[in-house]
Amino acid sequence: MDKVKIAQISKADSHGGGASRVASDLSDALRASGHESIQFTASSKNYNAYRYPLHHHNRLARLLYRAILASSRKIGLAEILPVELLALYNHGITNFDLIHFHDISSAISPATLRILSRRLPVVWTFHDCSPFTGGCLYPIDCIKYKTQCCRCPQLGAWPLDSYFDCTYTMHRIKKILHRTERIQYIAPSYWMSHLALDSGSITHTPEVISNGVNIETFSPSKDKVSLRKKLNLPHDQPVLLVSANNINDPRKGVTFAIDAIREITPRFNPLVLLMGHFRKEDEKFLDGIHWVSTGYIIDETVKAEYYCCSDAFIFCSLADNQPLAVLESLACGTPVICFATGGVPEILQDNRGGYCAPKKDTQCLTEILTLFLDNRIGNTWSSEARDLAVTRYSMKKHVSAHLLYYEAILEKYHAASK
Repeated sequence: MDKVKIAQISKADSHGGGASRVASDLSDALRASGHESIQFTASSKNYNAYRYPLHHHNRLARLLYRAILASSRKIGLAEILPVELLALYNHGITNFDLIHFHDISSAISPATLRILSRRLPVVWTFHDCSPFTGGCLYPIDCIKYKTQCCRCPQLGAWPLDSYFDCTYTMHRIKKILHRTERIQYIAPSYWMSHLALDSGSITHTPEVISNGVNIETFSPSKDKVSLRKKLNLPHDQPVLLVSANNINDPRKGVTFAIDAIREITPRFNPLVLLMGHFRKEDEKFLDGIHWVSTGYIIDETVKAEYYCCSDAFIFCSLADNQPLAVLESLACGTPVICFATGGVPEILQDNRGGYCAPKKDTQCLTEILTLFLDNRIGNTWSSEARDLAVTRYSMKKHVSAHLLYYEAILEKYHAASK
């Protein structure tokens, strides 16, 4: 493919969560492949020559931008105004060959996509369900997104932490946005692709392009004993890794993992590694369990070390697309024991590299952990995990798939422009 100039637009940089990190990593990898890629973000730890703000550098303009976003969300009309458009035009957005949007919830107006799609090819990756709901990231058991959102059961929870329920209006706005066929869609999983099409809001099936993981940084350790010693972890005790950004968040399902581990503790006495933001008040959920909190880890090399020294990664999210944490664990050769949630079963097809228990089935999760720690199952999971990451989820495959899709979109766009 000839050299192209691509704008990647997301809520944040790699510090802002999985979806923003996908955008940041993709932008970096595209530049490494010889293309010109600039990331535009609403927030960032470090703006530079390759990352621009979705607001003016002027402090007053930046405060005004954030005030508009915050106030519009509080009245229930999140991102109703395309306030980022002016900054994008000032940064020369129309000089790019293609614009790729990622996570826009709570930061970027859907109207911006519609306006820019009149000038340039626009791609939008569905990292969650908010592109076709009234605002929630995942509808869980609600099916109103298939007809018309209203009286939202998630009102009050981020990103719907507003005074008024305006999900009806926001859903209508997104349906109008999707009427244009100028915007092309990507979904990281077939589950998300089917869910989006089933919503009735979009008219064409999203292209499925899996997320990617750096298989060099996230790779198995050659000496787990020494690594555990380095991290002050016991060498003679099972270590189970749990992502614990918010134990109280029902969607994350952390309490299911803790309950299952509590059941096996009398026999196996595992050490639980809690990776992520951890609050003092969350300790009440951990009675009877031997645990250590790693805190939130930014450095990917350090994060990989914790995956590598763990015997298994326990992932009990109740709603997710294609989580990077699962891919990172697999790349490190650490089996994943999880709930069959969203796009996760697509990763662990036929329970290779781990096991998918039925959602919310703590008894099944407990049984699988018991069998695994008793060495009665999972003897090949570690090698299978690494093989899955290398053959299906490497950054090389991730970038190549995007470039092929970009090329097809640009060819179609230029042919229609003649």
